[in-house]
Amino acid sequence: MANPSSPANEPTEIEAEAVAPLSKVDQILLENFAQDIVNQATRLDDLAKQLITLFIGIPAVYGVILKLINGDQAIIAHSQLTILAFAAWLLALAFSLVSLLPRQRKVDPESLSDIQNYFSHSARRKYILLSCACSCGFIGISLAILGS
Repeated sequence: MANPSSPANEPTEIEAEAVAPLSKVDQILLENFAQDIVNQATRLDDLAKQLITLFIGIPAVYGVILKLINGDQAIIAHSQLTILAFAAWLLALAFSLVSLLPRQRKVDPESLSDIQNYFSHSARRKYILLSCACSCGFIGISLAILGS
C-alpha cells in the first residue's frame, strides 16, 4: 500500500531489516535436516532389503511348519486361499524389488528446489511401494492362516 504523502509515480521504499546470522545450534539443526532428507531414500532401501529377505523366508517357513506338523504327509492344500497367499507374497516381493530400482529424473544442479524435489519424490515413491509390499505381505499371512 502506497504512502499517502508520497506522489503516485514514486515507488514506495521498503527498508531492509537487519538479519542476525544463524546461531551454531540453528545451523547444526539446518544441516541435520538437509542430511535427513538426503538419507531418507537410503533408509528406505535398507527396509526394502529386509522386506525382500522376509518375503522370501515366509513361504519357506510356512512349508517347514507344515512339514513339522504333518510329517511325511505334508502337502500344501491347493485351496484358493493358499494360492492367493502365495500370490500376495510374490506381489510383496515384486513391490520390494521395484522399490530398489533406480528411476532417472532430470535435475538442474543449480536449482535447490529441483534437488529437494528429487530427494522428496524418490523417498515418496519408495515409501508408497514399500507400503504396498507390507500390505501384500500382511494379506498373504492372513490368507495363509485362513487357508490352513
